[in-house]
Amino acid sequence: MYIRKDGYYRLAKQQGYRSRASFKLIQLNDSYHIIQHGSRVLDVGAAPGGWMQVILDMTGKNGSVVGIDILDIPAINAPNAITIKGDIQDPSLRQQAVAVTNGKFDTVVSDISINITGNASSDNYRNLELAKLLVSYLPELLKNNGNFLIKLFYSNELKSFLKQAGLYFKTIYTTKPPASRSSSSELYMVGKGFKPVHTSPLSAPR
Repeated sequence: MYIRKDGYYRLAKQQGYRSRASFKLIQLNDSYHIIQHGSRVLDVGAAPGGWMQVILDMTGKNGSVVGIDILDIPAINAPNAITIKGDIQDPSLRQQAVAVTNGKFDTVVSDISINITGNASSDNYRNLELAKLLVSYLPELLKNNGNFLIKLFYSNELKSFLKQAGLYFKTIYTTKPPASRSSSSELYMVGKGFKPVHTSPLSAPR
């Protein structure tokens, strides 16, 4: 099986991480420093919790992480790790996430993806609509001057999305960390210096 040849998969098992994707976040944070010691972080689409494990290492005991997913997130034995089961589209759930940390987050991250159908054009479009949805929620979730990280996929509409999403941030970057498989069309957008806009350039899909 391919997975047995995957060095990051083996390394995740050796180091006790729940997912090989943990190394993507480690590499991205090493490059862009979006999560600091003491940060309050929201992880959207957090199951199985691999990014939450890494975030706890990055933020230390003075920080916290809230993970949200429609799937169960196995419990993490740390007082500053909170899991919420539900759909981020539910306004009451977004309010709950902010309430449990007594304020908006310093950083919002998401490695979320739709269920892949195999139709690349359709899948990429649906993933981009999901990204638009999450960006449209940032004024509710992210502090002014906060940071944002989200997984994207190459598509014809990507350039337009990045231009519009860039209106929310002082600086945006796109990157593909070494832990991403070379065969994958995924990349990550990093937004630094969040600045809410009065009229959203990205409307949530209906």
